[in-house]
Amino acid sequence: MVKEEITIKKPTIHDVAEKAKVTPSTVSRVMNGSTLVKPRTRERVLDAVQSLGYVPNKTARMFKSGKSGILGLVVSAQHISELIYNAGFQALFKALTEKAHAEGYNILIITSESGESESFFEVIKSQAADGFIILSPSGSGNLAAKLDEAGIPYVFNMKYSGDPEDIYYASYDDIEAGYVAAKYLLDLNHTDIRFIVGSIKGNVISFNSDRINGVKKAFEEYGIPFHDEDFIVRIPGQMEESYAAIHQLLQTQKPSALLISNEITTVAALNYFFDYGYRVPQDISVIGFGPAEFYRKLRPNLTSVSFDIAWSSGKIVDMLLQRIEGVQVKAEPPRKPELIIRDSTARRL
Repeated sequence: MVKEEITIKKPTIHDVAEKAKVTPSTVSRVMNGSTLVKPRTRERVLDAVQSLGYVPNKTARMFKSGKSGILGLVVSAQHISELIYNAGFQALFKALTEKAHAEGYNILIITSESGESESFFEVIKSQAADGFIILSPSGSGNLAAKLDEAGIPYVFNMKYSGDPEDIYYASYDDIEAGYVAAKYLLDLNHTDIRFIVGSIKGNVISFNSDRINGVKKAFEEYGIPFHDEDFIVRIPGQMEESYAAIHQLLQTQKPSALLISNEITTVAALNYFFDYGYRVPQDISVIGFGPAEFYRKLRPNLTSVSFDIAWSSGKIVDMLLQRIEGVQVKAEPPRKPELIIRDSTARRL
């Protein structure tokens, strides 16, 4: 007598979805621990998983869904050094990776030949990632239009354009950032202030333009005339260029305080002060913009306008996952920054 072999069919993600009365993509999110699923829905899916004895197969899921489980982090070749040396980008990459892993995705760094929109678009359209987080593009409006037309999900890591239609980023209130920093220095009797901002090919990025407007607002409240050519110093932002620009500035001018918009230039300035015998804050006060933990580790501990990188990174990943799933994304309201006062600022006597 031939014994008949009985084959037990393993439950699939579709079986779970049918039992829980949700879509397979919702089941996938629950299995990956996504925060985008409502608690009641999550409980229903987990009950279905338990009752059916479902065990997810990640490889099979990728082929069935046509998704890679990868988010591309796109940066131009000339800015790749910022991922290594810039504390803000380091904190951003760490936070993005942690958030992506929590949502069941991996981060893949992708480099374009240049920072121009055409170069970014060419490298993005040839990649198999499910969506893209784009850093430091030049001409972000043109790039956004190309990606929208091609139906490629993307977000920017911060605000690069003044176009109100560009909503795919999570950012801080940079006008408020410039305002609170300048007001604090003015309250300390500093009026001879220079604001050092990063620039790309001589152009100030949108978020720095907002910070400049915030500085102007503080000066207006104090009744002090503000002229861009007197108070704004544009520096490309690399270490050697920043050091040389600080040297050139202080050879011809003697400001009592500096606002510095990026971390690399701040480090270059502190190195210059040490090399040439400037005391901070006795001879010159300094306020930086960026992650508070980084500025706390410098000597002296730097007063800074702090941004919560974990918050913005979480919002960026959530926004990109929504776009991947075809969910309508709403503009993220800017978050207020925090002024953290430490040892690099003092009252001007």
